[in-house]
Order: sequence, then structure tokens, then C-alpha cells
Amino acid sequence: MMQECTICHKPYVLKQYDMGNHIAEFEEPDCDCEAKERARKEREELIRQRIAALHMPPKLLRFDLNTIECEHRAEARIFVEGFKSHRKGLFLWGPNGNGKTTLAAVMAKELAIRGWRVLFTSMTELLNRMDEGVGAARAANIKRILYDLTRYHFVVFDDYGRENYTPSRLQNVFLIINTLYEWQVTYLMTANPECINRIANIPELSAIKDRMAEDLEDWEFTKPSFRRSK
Repeated sequence: MMQECTICHKPYVLKQYDMGNHIAEFEEPDCDCEAKERARKEREELIRQRIAALHMPPKLLRFDLNTIECEHRAEARIFVEGFKSHRKGLFLWGPNGNGKTTLAAVMAKELAIRGWRVLFTSMTELLNRMDEGVGAARAANIKRILYDLTRYHFVVFDDYGRENYTPSRLQNVFLIINTLYEWQVTYLMTANPECINRIANIPELSAIKDRMAEDLEDWEFTKPSFRRSK
């Protein structure tokens, strides 16, 4: 009995192929339903892998540009759909709880799905990684981390300004921002007013202000906290 398509149930057809010394017959689908289904599943698996590679909390992954409700959603859609490597980045700032991190996560996810190389992290996490090792090993580790940053198309730093600083960590912040600046890597930062005020009083960070001002477009969030409204 001839096989049939598992999707539309159309019978397979018997096709002959000249193998040189004999004719081979194979049952093959007479439609492209199964091929399309395989392609769809492969696409879904690729998207799943790209999203998993972001290592984002599940709470943030449940949103997308259609379901998130916050300021600048329309601008975020334009940013994502028209994204090009080496474009100007974003500085999302405003009070706690009004959607900055969630919107940043949604944008990171949407760009990853589209095939861009994306990193979702925090300055604290990156600085902690750069603190690992001692002597030459630490120097090599820092060099590798900075090199890795240049390979991304889009980097998100959530909650900038909450870092605990030492002289070496201040130097590493400069190295991070300067690397992104020189290699024209597009990045996004989220920050709260109290954190902005805190880092404004750290003289060593003033060296990167001009670079950030050139690299980033301000998106201010002004609405009250969603968390408190609940």
C-alpha cells in the first residue's frame, strides 16, 4: 500500500531513478506539506536555541512587542524592525517598575530571533567575570571578555549604576564602554535616577560620559511603577 502525506493525506507517487546499472523506484510525496512542516519545526528549534542562549529570566521571556504594555513600545518596534549593526544605541531611564528592563529584554529577544548576536547582562555581572583570576591570568581573562563583546551586534546592560566599585573595576567599566565605542557595537542601558545620580559623583566615570552621550539615545520613562499600582 502506497504511503500518504501525514499532513494532507495525499498518496505518495512512485518515482524512478536511473542508477547506472539499474533503475531504482522510490515512494515520494506528491506535495510539499511535510517539507514545509520540517522547515517550520527547524525554524522553531532555531528560535528556541537563540532565546535560550540569552539566559534571561523566564519572567522576562513571556513578553513580546505585542503583549508588553509600557512607554516607548512603538519606538522599540521601529528600532527592532529596522535594526542595523553599528547603529546608535539606547539609554532607558526612569523610576523603578515602569517597564525599562522588560522592554530591553523584549528587544533583545526579538533581535536574537531575527538572527542578530545578542548579549543580555548587567555591568555588575561583567565586572564580576573580569575580577576572576590573578596576575597574567586575570589580564588574559579581561582581554578575552572585551574581545567577546566586539562579536555581538547588540548588548544590553540592565540596571547600570548599581555596581560596587574599586579602582580596578572603575578601570574595567571604562574598558567596556571604550571597547563598545571603538568597535561601534550597539548597546542599551537601563538605569534608575538614583543610580544615575550616584555615578555622576564618581569622577573616574566622567571619562566615559561623552562616549555614552555619542553612542546612546535617551528614552525617558515617566509613568508610575506598575508594581505599586498592583
